[in-house]
Amino acid sequence: MEAKTAFPIGLPHSNTGIEEMMMIEQDLFLHPFESAAREEMLKTLNFKNQIEEQYIHFEEKKRRPDLLGKTVKVSELQVPRVYRIAHRICQQFNMDLPSIFVYEDFYYAIDSKGMENPWIELSASLITDFTDKELEFLLAREIGKIHFHYTYFNTLLCEALEMLAKGAVPFSNGIVEDVAKVIFYRWSRLINYSVDCFGYLVCQDLHAASQAILKCVLNSVFLAENTNMREFINQAKGINELHDPVYEAAKSDEQFPYAPFRIKNILAYASSERAMMARKLLI
Repeated sequence: MEAKTAFPIGLPHSNTGIEEMMMIEQDLFLHPFESAAREEMLKTLNFKNQIEEQYIHFEEKKRRPDLLGKTVKVSELQVPRVYRIAHRICQQFNMDLPSIFVYEDFYYAIDSKGMENPWIELSASLITDFTDKELEFLLAREIGKIHFHYTYFNTLLCEALEMLAKGAVPFSNGIVEDVAKVIFYRWSRLINYSVDCFGYLVCQDLHAASQAILKCVLNSVFLAENTNMREFINQAKGINELHDPVYEAAKSDEQFPYAPFRIKNILAYASSERAMMARKLLI
C-alpha cells in the first residue's frame, strides 16, 4: 500500500474486473506523513501474526453473535435509508457492501471494526439526527477505512494495547506503553485526516462534512448549529500555543485529531490541487 500506488476502489475480494473499476491514486487524499507513521507503528509491534490470528479466530467470532442478536443489520428492508446511501457509495466505486449494524445509543457514533471480515457499527441517534449528505460523508469514511485496510491496522493497534493491559508485552525494543501509544495515536490521527478527505470527495459537500464532524465530536445538534465556523477553527490556534510537557502529553494521548484541526484540514484540502484532480476522476 504505497502512497503513490493507483488503487481500484474495490474490496480485495471483489469479483469485478479491474478494467471496469474507477481508479484513484491513494495519494490524492492520503496524509503525506501517513506512510512513515504506519511504518514506525508496525516496527513497534511484535507478534503481529499472532495478534491477527488471535483476533480473527476468537475476538471477531465472539462479536458476531452479539451483532446479530442485539443490533439491526442494515439491508434493503431494515434501515433502508442507510442501505441506500452505503450501497450507492459502494456501487459508485465497485466495492462490496460491508455488513452494517445499527444499535441504540445516546451518542453519535460510527466505526468500522474487524480484520478478516470488517463491518461497520453506527448508532440509531446518528441516523435520526444527521442529513443524508452527513451520513454519506461518515459512511464513506468507514467504507474507505475498510477498503484501504486502515480498519485492519487500527484493529491490530487496539489489540496490541489490549494485550499490554492484560500483562503481555507486544512491543519491540523494550518500548513501554506510553511511548507505544504516542506512536500508535499519531498514526491514527493522520489516518483520520485522510479519511475525512476521502469522505469529502464522496459527498462533495463541505458544509455537510463539517457539520458531521461537529455533531459527532460535540454530540449535539444544538451546539453544531450554534457554532461559528471561523471562530471554532481559530480554537486550533489556542491548542497550538499550549506547549509545556503536560499539554504535549495530553495532546499526544488523543487517538483522533481535535475537531478544529479536522475542519481546518478538510477546508484546506477542498481547495487543493490534489482535491481538484481527485474530483475530476470521480465525475
